[in-house]
Amino acid sequence: MWKQPEFWTTVAAVVVLSVGHYAAPTHDPFWHDLFRRLYYLPIILAGFRFGLRGGLISSIAVSLLFLPHVLMTRAMLPRQASEAVFEIPLYLVVGVVTGILSDRQRKANESLRRAEQLKTLGEMAAGMAHEVKNPLAAIRSSAQIINERVSGKEAQLAGIIMSEVDRLNRVVNEFLDYARPAPLKREPVILSGLLDSCLELLEPVIKQAGVIVKRAYPQGEHKVSADPNQLRQVLLNLILNAVQAMHAGGEVTLDIRQEGGSTWVSVCDSGPGIPPDKLRQVFEPFYSTKPGGTGLGLSIAQRIVSEHGGRLEIACATGAGTIATVILPDRSEVS
Repeated sequence: MWKQPEFWTTVAAVVVLSVGHYAAPTHDPFWHDLFRRLYYLPIILAGFRFGLRGGLISSIAVSLLFLPHVLMTRAMLPRQASEAVFEIPLYLVVGVVTGILSDRQRKANESLRRAEQLKTLGEMAAGMAHEVKNPLAAIRSSAQIINERVSGKEAQLAGIIMSEVDRLNRVVNEFLDYARPAPLKREPVILSGLLDSCLELLEPVIKQAGVIVKRAYPQGEHKVSADPNQLRQVLLNLILNAVQAMHAGGEVTLDIRQEGGSTWVSVCDSGPGIPPDKLRQVFEPFYSTKPGGTGLGLSIAQRIVSEHGGRLEIACATGAGTIATVILPDRSEVS
């Protein structure tokens, strides 16, 4: 803070005002009232420039410099001295309020700056992804033709090429989904049916992992208004994360319930859970706890749920599994 020019400007202003205040004629209330009011200027400057800490420090410094003068002049100017005593808490209030407002504005500007950066990054990623998808398609087609015409080691190598191209395609598609979200196309959706369709798609992965899936669906489940394709993408991601977090013999429980007019869809696993210091970062773009992950799955899922007017929550304790819950609000209900 002391390296900033505003810091020394504030210090100089406080010193000049204090010298002028103490040098002013003791019997003249005009000068005392003037300097007393001018003290607000360095307090406001420090608050706006350095936030709560700057506003608080400057207001305390001004109060400590101002208080001896009040005590010195109370005999000659009793009325002004009495009023001046109440000026000290006002200095503190102005410093604190200015600092808090400055901190909030700074955080808002930082969030806006990050949003602009992510938007720019998303546009660049989208452009690059489109350029990459066409060559990948050509590479996979060529590898598939080679795989059909050869055998042995050559066929195995061609298969590796196809699997790696498929993996790159998934990464590219995730970048595209993150960079250019599609508009919602709402229709009545039965969530249990959506979950079952996700399980059908993931059946080979679930069998290979040796994971047991349990369903806890309610009787008389009502429909919700949602985009089935985008909501399926969310649920696929959550179920896949749960399966990949466990060893053979683990359990995934799919639960649907209605509480307070909202619909809650939970995906619970019996895996090791996520450490508390990493739990706060799981929704950040490009942050992943899985080796080779892009870190976009949960970011995309959170955005989709938010566009539905709901929220996505992740709760867990180390060694006690993870619970991912999609909460859709009242207005998503349809008859």
